[in-house]
Amino acid sequence: MKILRFLVFLFFVKSLFASGNEIELKSLDMVVEIGGRAHLSMLHTSDQSSFFAGKIALDRDKKSDDFSLNARESRLWLKTKTPTEYGMLRTLVEIDFLGTKGGSTSKNDYYPRLRHAFIEVGGFGFGQTNSAFNSIVALDTISYPMDDTLVRQSLIRYTYDTKLFAYDISIEEPKITLLDQNSSKSITKDNLPYDLVLRARYYPLWGELGISFLARKILQDSVVDNTKDSKYGYGVNLSGRIKTFALDDIRFNAHYGEGSGRYIAYGAFSEGTISSSGEITLTPVYGGHLGYRHFWSEKLRSTIAFSYIGADNNLDVLQTGLHKVTKESHAMQINLLWLPIKNLLTGVEYAWAQREVLSSESGKANFLNFILRYDF
Repeated sequence: MKILRFLVFLFFVKSLFASGNEIELKSLDMVVEIGGRAHLSMLHTSDQSSFFAGKIALDRDKKSDDFSLNARESRLWLKTKTPTEYGMLRTLVEIDFLGTKGGSTSKNDYYPRLRHAFIEVGGFGFGQTNSAFNSIVALDTISYPMDDTLVRQSLIRYTYDTKLFAYDISIEEPKITLLDQNSSKSITKDNLPYDLVLRARYYPLWGELGISFLARKILQDSVVDNTKDSKYGYGVNLSGRIKTFALDDIRFNAHYGEGSGRYIAYGAFSEGTISSSGEITLTPVYGGHLGYRHFWSEKLRSTIAFSYIGADNNLDVLQTGLHKVTKESHAMQINLLWLPIKNLLTGVEYAWAQREVLSSESGKANFLNFILRYDF
């Protein structure tokens, strides 16, 4: 009830003060903006899979059609702008409802999840937001590409922007996942040095281009069996957009890394393996995607995209339970998106995906996703 009353209050304030698509409240020093989106997603999958590289069901698994209808991707955000002697101070706090599901069968109680809580002033930024290692351009698709490079975490970042070029240096939250000989995950969170990301961005007339470099130290220090080891991991991510004809464009991404698993494909791959003697071997992970976006008219557009992600897993350690470890996944997506009125997006997308695991077993899945989304 508290959330409902708050939303009613927001819409009431919007009706009084809004002149555009979002609420804007002004004082002598600060501008406050409130906005968000209401999002309804209807998904059908042929075999109860999820469209993620590590969650596509294998052919040997028991399968059945699965339907879902939810509004969990709805969002609410608040922004402020305050002039200071060091430049404009900007803040962003944003939540969605992709947190844990609660309630009963008669209620859809999805708990809020923090997306962003970030402050920027004078080129410096701190808080939680998208990693500087992420792709600078996203595919115009309903589902994310199979190789998606997207991490959102706590960080401290400095940006130098010359309009044509922009440079970032970012110190980010460290987390690692190592697989043992039984393919079970050993997650280490403590006593890790921060991840370092360097990024350069270029904004010419023909599009945009970005390249990011990731450096990190991966270590394990087991009190149980008194073993210790460390390795230096790295990653490179290249992404961009090339304008073609009229409003059309090509969007692409390519990445390679050793020990960069958590930054790629939503945790489908680990940073490496750990042997019975405690030795770490980093896992090379590589992939990319390519998409073409075409505008049939100003209000009607389509994207066709292909994506691939793979890893060279250490077979000397992963001797048992091989069917649990993903070797590679690839996918295809095609959609039709329509904007019948301003800020109201409707769309349908067909996606096909395949996953192969270390035991050479594989699985295929078909997805049909329909959305209704209004940005306010």
